[in-house]
Amino acid sequence: MSSTILESAKPGWIQQRLARGNWIQSPGFDVFLLIFAPLVTLPIIAGLYWRIPILAIGGGLVLAFAHYGSTLSFYFWEENREYQRARWIAFFGGPVIITVVYVLLLGFAVPYLIQFVIFFWNTFHVARQNNGILSIYRQRSGVVDVVQRDAANNAILATSLFLALWNIDTHKEVSELFGLVAADFTEIVKLGAGLAATYFICRLALALWRREQPIGVPEGLFLCAGLAFFYPYLFIRNSEIATFAMLLPHYVQYMALVWLLHRRKFGAATTGAPVPLLRASARLVYLLPLLFAVGCSFYLMKEFFQSRGQLYWFESLYLLIALQHFYADGLIWSFRQPHVRKTIGTFLFRQRASATP
Repeated sequence: MSSTILESAKPGWIQQRLARGNWIQSPGFDVFLLIFAPLVTLPIIAGLYWRIPILAIGGGLVLAFAHYGSTLSFYFWEENREYQRARWIAFFGGPVIITVVYVLLLGFAVPYLIQFVIFFWNTFHVARQNNGILSIYRQRSGVVDVVQRDAANNAILATSLFLALWNIDTHKEVSELFGLVAADFTEIVKLGAGLAATYFICRLALALWRREQPIGVPEGLFLCAGLAFFYPYLFIRNSEIATFAMLLPHYVQYMALVWLLHRRKFGAATTGAPVPLLRASARLVYLLPLLFAVGCSFYLMKEFFQSRGQLYWFESLYLLIALQHFYADGLIWSFRQPHVRKTIGTFLFRQRASATP
């Protein structure tokens, strides 16, 4: 037995290997809030199956709208103001156009289109977030090969789409729209998505085989998590419920990253952001009640409209906010932009964590 194997067998070797990993923050933070984020949402899932509405629906809405509200914080960064003015059509005109088109579609009662767009944009949005987090792990490991990036991104996108389509026949609007094309179009789309996922997974396996640097524990774990992120569609027959279960850990991941970014960027700062954002970035005692208040207010709004038999209005607002979030996130986290790499990437890609929150 070699000395290397003997060393590996020593107690504490696993802990040492984990400690040396290129974590975004720390093993505990990354494992529970990014890699295995579904574990954090188990109480809400339990409320769903035990039919406890205030836990399932209430908890889900609190997470959802706290996560949507987190996006607005980027509009209050002082250093973003010039950048947003320079791209005012994208940052301010885009949301207006989305709202106008959405209202027109609702007003003219155009069938299926809104739900169709939201389903596929939501799938792309969540998969792209996983691509982004994986990119942080990869770059923190010193891997900048575009072949590795493209192989992993394409595999996650294709696998996510295939899994999202697994029970698409239970999604009323999408399946009926597919049915307008051809009676068996749903099965054709699923088959095509499955073949694409298989192809890109094989490409990923080949890229990893040829990779010069060994894949680290954090990157390897998150790659597996990203590929399997849409697993609820395999076990939950109803597409709407499966989407709800899939989105919960997505919300957790997003808020964890936004909080970590703000903590590193503004936690010890005295300028650069409004005072409330500075305080929330520095102390969870301010942030958690704020997020809960934002999410809870929308839950109460939902209960109000439902009690009056007007749930349609709340659901319409919910879908509009989701569309605005998808759009804004594509701008805020666009690392192709030098401004984004400077103001966000600096604090996630290159800065090493020094303490566990």
